[in-house]
Amino acid sequence: MRIGHYSVSRLIKTDVLVIGSGGAGLRCAIELFDKNIDVTVVGKCKKGDAHTILARGGINAALGNMDPEDSWQLHAADTIKDGGEINDHKAVELLCKNAPKAISELAQWGTDFHKEKNGKISQRFFGAATFRRACFVGDCTGKAILETLIKQTNKRNIKIEEEVYIFALLKNKRKINGALGLEINTGNIIAYNCKILILGTGGHSRVFNRSSSRFWENNGDGIGLGFDVGAEFMDMEMFQFHPTGMVYPKEALGTLVTEAVRGEGGILTNKDGERFMIKYDKKRMELSARDIVARANFIEIEEGRGTKHDGVWLDITHRYKKDILKKLPVMYNQFKKLGKIDITKEKMEVAPTAHYSMGGLHINHENGKTSIPGLYAIGEVTSGVHGANRLGGNSLAEIIVFGKLTAQSLIREIKKMDNLVELDKKLINVKCTELENLSSTEGKDPIYIKEELQEMMWEHVGVIRDEKKMKKGIRLLELLKKEKLNTGLEVKMNKNLIAALNIKSMLIASEMILISALNRKESRGAHYRTDYPYKSSDWKKNIICVPKRNAIEIKFKSIPLVPKTISKLMNHKFEYNKKRHMLE
Repeated sequence: MRIGHYSVSRLIKTDVLVIGSGGAGLRCAIELFDKNIDVTVVGKCKKGDAHTILARGGINAALGNMDPEDSWQLHAADTIKDGGEINDHKAVELLCKNAPKAISELAQWGTDFHKEKNGKISQRFFGAATFRRACFVGDCTGKAILETLIKQTNKRNIKIEEEVYIFALLKNKRKINGALGLEINTGNIIAYNCKILILGTGGHSRVFNRSSSRFWENNGDGIGLGFDVGAEFMDMEMFQFHPTGMVYPKEALGTLVTEAVRGEGGILTNKDGERFMIKYDKKRMELSARDIVARANFIEIEEGRGTKHDGVWLDITHRYKKDILKKLPVMYNQFKKLGKIDITKEKMEVAPTAHYSMGGLHINHENGKTSIPGLYAIGEVTSGVHGANRLGGNSLAEIIVFGKLTAQSLIREIKKMDNLVELDKKLINVKCTELENLSSTEGKDPIYIKEELQEMMWEHVGVIRDEKKMKKGIRLLELLKKEKLNTGLEVKMNKNLIAALNIKSMLIASEMILISALNRKESRGAHYRTDYPYKSSDWKKNIICVPKRNAIEIKFKSIPLVPKTISKLMNHKFEYNKKRHMLE
């Protein structure tokens, strides 16, 4: 079948189609395969090069190896308290109960976690954690975990399609039953036919111009796909800005400086040498919640106490060089290569960077179901686990735990299903025509428009927000939506076409962020408004975005009571021992 420049070259049939080849997608696929379910994974990157590799500092689990007082209940209490108490507490409970099993499984499969002299897995402090809970492999934990999962998928010969950009989901009889993908290297179209489709596409941090993600990922692909078929979204105003991203040189702007640096004792100072976190969180200092540290860094810079390159100083030079090289090797090499500095002798310049999407598809975490029949989701593309602010170390735990749990919940359902429902050929024609219509030799460079959108989002709904800026942001967004994009007519390796597809999803994610943020008239977690600077009990609820024809409808969801076993720990005063920052 040929539509203009594009041809449907292959039809692939599978029981389950997993879109996204990062940690969530792979862990899900492994579980399905082991239960004799036919599964295919599709990724837009090369196998083993998903965004998971950039999660560096650690993966949370209440093992109690360093602090025996820790428990899954306390892990849950920290998660909900740090999340502004609007988390889905059932999802949090599932995460925290199952995280220790996830660590054990990864270790069995060969993930080489750092160990103490007694042979137990080491655990380091992350911000807002009551006890040391983050298990780690130096400062490349995500890479080590993804490598482990790749080895397991290779061992099982699980089908993984590389460098395919999924640009449309397909429905028949109101149920999702497939997708269309563009082979980036050939320009051919692949049609996928499935019983169940799972989105594990990651977040949308690239809607901001300073981001810890690489430029080709986290553009909100799953947000656009889900929106296009009418799925509901939740907490889209809640976006995490990591306190520490590189600021110099320009090409490194936003590159993540892992929280592990502060977990290993790194301190923050302004240009005057003042250890300023004492003004913002005297008790926890640099290991306060991410939203508090990010705002502190932002305010210091905005009020003129920043460094030459509009950052603050992060200093780890007081630690022994051998400890830095052992526990922060990636950071050492990153600053040597990009910043031309030796972090064992020199301070790092850092500033907030867009990092993690707490908002996303509204799902039932017990089974991964979205509001659309046949469509499921896992990982950062979803909402609910993290509430208004993510606890550092919970992202890797989330993808492994829910990758497995979602697969387990689907197994019985899939085995009950009849044969594949045939793809709707008319719909395929419509979606291929829409792709063809993006091809144009007129209009503006998509890369330029993408940068305009990113700058607008950073300026108008970034770390610190207000009504005036957000309303202007919405007006500017409407103008950007009308821009015609010059993608050219090439079908192979067309970067401008991929940018245009990214922009389509980014505009959708950006609009929901702006509308939700404008509606939430308070400050909670990562959402901070200067015109409503305090948390309000009236706003202890979730904001739901529902796609409607040419509009987005807003609904509100009340928060159930947190179980007493967890809520009582949220208010308990544990002794805070700063000496515990240093591992043996």
